[in-house]
Amino acid sequence: MVERREVARIDEFEIIVCSRCNLIKVGNRWVDTEIEKVVEDLLLKNARVLEEFDVREVEISNDRCIFRGEILDEDVEVFVPLKYKINRVICDRCSREAGGYYESIVQIRAERRELSDEEIEKALEIVDEVISNAKEQKAFVSKIERKKEGINIFLGSRNIGKKLSKIILRRLGGSLRESRKLHTRIDGRDVYRFTYSVRLPEYREGDIVEKDGRFIVVRNSVTGKGSDIITGETVNLSNEWVAVRREDLKSGVVVNADSEAVEVVCDDGRFVTTPRPLGAGIGDVVKVFERNGRFFSVYEGSKSFEE
Repeated sequence: MVERREVARIDEFEIIVCSRCNLIKVGNRWVDTEIEKVVEDLLLKNARVLEEFDVREVEISNDRCIFRGEILDEDVEVFVPLKYKINRVICDRCSREAGGYYESIVQIRAERRELSDEEIEKALEIVDEVISNAKEQKAFVSKIERKKEGINIFLGSRNIGKKLSKIILRRLGGSLRESRKLHTRIDGRDVYRFTYSVRLPEYREGDIVEKDGRFIVVRNSVTGKGSDIITGETVNLSNEWVAVRREDLKSGVVVNADSEAVEVVCDDGRFVTTPRPLGAGIGDVVKVFERNGRFFSVYEGSKSFEE
């Protein structure tokens, strides 16, 4: 066996690990990787071997490294101590996050109403999805403010804020507006903070809106689609006001019907007559509402409602 001091050695090296998130610094980047992989890469960079030593295999075994190869046509196996230290610090991302750093705010509101619990839950699920799939170092949430009118999400990156707002818009519908505000100047350069305001539609699925003198039940608030409660005709919605919230509709059963009207007994015992909604017949359950002294009903079992 050839003595290791004559053939090979490994200079002691350092591995930098974030004490909060366990990312490891590789070069100038913080990466999510296994410490064993970093040790392997660094030992090769810090290995010193004789020029005559043709190394064919390197094996890590506990606190030592085994070099196998050939010197002057002779197979050799050299055991070299492996020494390194782990330095735990706070990475750039965690430092910014802990300090409340942010570059953008995503504001989520709804037109003329409060956000529902379901909408807030969906929005926060999208936040988790975007952050967990992001690669950049500033992809973090500094804080989330819950207000009566909606929620504000403070993000470490402008790009993440822009991406998040577009995904929320695509999945929940509404409109998006971008604005910016001068935050500071660094080296003579203006630094801005960006706000992405997502405003969800006033109406939700099942709400009743009035358009061109007709009552429309909202079928899809994201795409802005509804259907006429009488004819079932598909109607494109824009910024129509809600005439009746879905939670304010009353249930009833059709007890009599002709081609133009139905008689409905409501859950509270009242009998009302309404124009006949598409598809409704005797025995069917309908939703009833009153507008301007007249009663109307929506048939939930119609094909158009299910769409």
